[in-house]
Amino acid sequence: MNSEPQHTLPRVLNWFDATTVVVGSIIGSGVFLKASVVAKELGATGPMLAVWVGVGVLTLCGALALAELAAMLPHAGGPFVYLREAYGQLPAFLWGWTEFWIIRTGSIGALACATTIYLGAIVPLTPGWQEAITTLIVVGLAVLNIVGTRWGAGAQNLLTLIKLSFLAVLILGPWLLGKADVENLQPVWPSGIDGSYWKAIGAAMIAVMWPYDGWINLTPVAEEIDKPQRNLPLALGLGMLIVILVYTGANLGYHLVLPMAAVQGSERAAADASYALFGDWGRTLAAAGVMCSTFGAVNANMLIGPRIYFAMARDGLMPKAICKVHPKFLTPANAIALQAAWTVVLLFLAHRYPAEGVTLAQRASFVFDALTNMVIFGGSVFYAMAVAAVFVLRERHPEWERPYRTWGYPVTPVLYLLMFAAALTALFVNTPARSLLGLLLIAAGVPVYFWWTRGTSPTNKSAS
Repeated sequence: MNSEPQHTLPRVLNWFDATTVVVGSIIGSGVFLKASVVAKELGATGPMLAVWVGVGVLTLCGALALAELAAMLPHAGGPFVYLREAYGQLPAFLWGWTEFWIIRTGSIGALACATTIYLGAIVPLTPGWQEAITTLIVVGLAVLNIVGTRWGAGAQNLLTLIKLSFLAVLILGPWLLGKADVENLQPVWPSGIDGSYWKAIGAAMIAVMWPYDGWINLTPVAEEIDKPQRNLPLALGLGMLIVILVYTGANLGYHLVLPMAAVQGSERAAADASYALFGDWGRTLAAAGVMCSTFGAVNANMLIGPRIYFAMARDGLMPKAICKVHPKFLTPANAIALQAAWTVVLLFLAHRYPAEGVTLAQRASFVFDALTNMVIFGGSVFYAMAVAAVFVLRERHPEWERPYRTWGYPVTPVLYLLMFAAALTALFVNTPARSLLGLLLIAAGVPVYFWWTRGTSPTNKSAS
């Protein structure tokens, strides 16, 4: 493999920073806003908790595979690099293309919207103020990450500790305050499992995939992690285990203080559970906790996404200005600014519809759902391809040094890919129009790639 790329970013993140990036970028809004969806689909605590644990464990299997690739190729861009080495530049470009236009920017926009949804529960907001604050969140965090990677990482560490503390209250509060009622866990199991119930399990898995989305997010910043051969696998494994425990514990906590019907009918399960624990001020506590959680997830994505476009530009697949390192701050400042600008455009367009006849809460929820729905399909396709790259690169380049080798290989990556296949099938069955739209968005990048690379030969800039 070749030497280090000419434009590189300094290694300023340690193992703790890396772990908080994993935890902080995964735990955002999903564990708070998707609990009712899973409860409605399954209606029994046993299958519900099994889905939260099962999707988490299978996602961990994918993370273990990515850990091998990240330790072997610890460069900016993460999956962009792995897809390029395994399948060539076109699939790598299509991932970066989809990331920029909707996956990453859509995630940032959705999480910023979720932040204002919960801010509105503390301070009433007009539609104009809601949109302005959502935009300010994106722009403000972009500036913070431009000024320094350590600034962005420091904010991430603090926000991750805050969100974990809040979730610990929801997990332990029912027991410590003597308000845990095991009768609320009924029914533990459905009366029967037939074809329609398996379809419901598929829908619940899709819903849970959004809360776990972000497990791949550490790898794009691999170039800035100190001792990556050790710290990348450590952070991925430890971070995923923390998330699985927290998600399972939080959902159990909801159901210990709320009857099944209450969770099914709740749009804000965390707020309702907090109210059951602490009374009126519990809703304010919950709103503040969730707001910090989603705000931290915005920051994590703001840190991660630009490294993908940075790597693409370094390969000549985006304008060269995008891979310029700021001479003072040593950050990919242009890539950060570009990502923030497009996110603001997405938010502007999303807030224009629906325009009349809806409440502020309905408008905010519409924007959030519209953006998250577009993210899930596009991301899952490329995540699966990145995991499968472990097989491809072991076959194609057995001589490459692998400081970490996937635990449980080949079983663990196969288990993740089987989950992906099941979820993809469920996506097509349940949301065919949305799935087709996701495919069209990806396919739209093909002519762009050939136009952009006309007259040039494919490059290979791997290094390890």
